[in-house]
Amino acid sequence: MNVERGRALSWSEIEAAPETAGVYAWYSHITISKADIEDAIKRINQAKERGELYARAEVEAIVERFIFSPYRETPYKVSLRGPLKPRFHGEVVHEPAKSDSLIARLVQDPERLKAVSEVLKTAAPWFTAPLYIGMASNLRNRLKQHKAKIVDLRDNWSASGFNEPTEAGFANQIVARNFDPTNLFVHIAEVHVDSGEHNDIENILNRINYPIFGRN
Repeated sequence: MNVERGRALSWSEIEAAPETAGVYAWYSHITISKADIEDAIKRINQAKERGELYARAEVEAIVERFIFSPYRETPYKVSLRGPLKPRFHGEVVHEPAKSDSLIARLVQDPERLKAVSEVLKTAAPWFTAPLYIGMASNLRNRLKQHKAKIVDLRDNWSASGFNEPTEAGFANQIVARNFDPTNLFVHIAEVHVDSGEHNDIENILNRINYPIFGRN
């Protein structure tokens, strides 16, 4: 088996992926527009005039919307039982932890959001987990399938007015969470396989990286 050094492809470069076997990992740039940042700062300052509790609530809503919400885990299905005990089952919802000190600093100085947003733009892939890890016998064909499905879902979702795509899967999650596809990029590693080793690599990478939109 021969593995070539990995490289990144932007959303517009997907069609240039090699037609060889390999593994791939999708990421997204975390981008907050300057207009959104300015509006957020204005809202926080206005909330501070009403009191700290209002300002904290405003900051929490802002970081939830622009940073945490797209990466929220889907609910886990759980079942609890014990000897001679009642049984329970249902869903457990992920509640992302927001640091009290982070919230307090942003309340004190909302302008910090500008620096935060600048760093977040370049955080992926070095400081973020992959969104999805997969493998393919033909990288170009597989990545083009991902791209086409995302575009198709976005178009149909917008036209039909659905609240969200109902199926699980990478493309469905991207659309449901309102990711901008142009912020997506993919890292690939070509694997010249002898007996399907790219399957083994994908299996391992999924288990040590925990991509949020796809785990095998």
